[in-house]
Amino acid sequence: MSSTFTLPLRLNTRLNPNNDGSIGTPNTGAAQISQQTPIVAAAAATVTIPAGSIIHSIDGYLNVVGAASRAISITSNGTTTAVGSLVTTSLGKVAATFTASAAVANLLANVGTYDVTITLASEAASAGVLSVQYTGRNSDGTIIAYGSGYTNS
Repeated sequence: MSSTFTLPLRLNTRLNPNNDGSIGTPNTGAAQISQQTPIVAAAAATVTIPAGSIIHSIDGYLNVVGAASRAISITSNGTTTAVGSLVTTSLGKVAATFTASAAVANLLANVGTYDVTITLASEAASAGVLSVQYTGRNSDGTIIAYGSGYTNS
């Protein structure tokens, strides 16, 4: 397991109503995070996200159109998997289209035990911003915050 991020980021976990020093049971989810990077003509764009994350969506905000589309791949621990594409022929917000397969669905649902790099392949003309929305979780895909199960004394 290797991760360079400190997640999950839990929100609004309720304190223990017994006031006995123990940490209360988590009753909320983890925070959704968004990362952006420029899309530059004739260059690949990359975003690195933490191990265990679930990917909600990948979008392009295009201000210069291209000829067709850019492939999207995810690289984890040296293995690259094609997961879909981003059509670059229209201006504005464009959602990625993911490959319809169980393998891709499983990868999007939990990127695995290593940090991953999402790559938008190069294409001659399109430009804008790449945005990746995900929830950072523990490398095993859980959202149990560090320190859970401990008591204050």
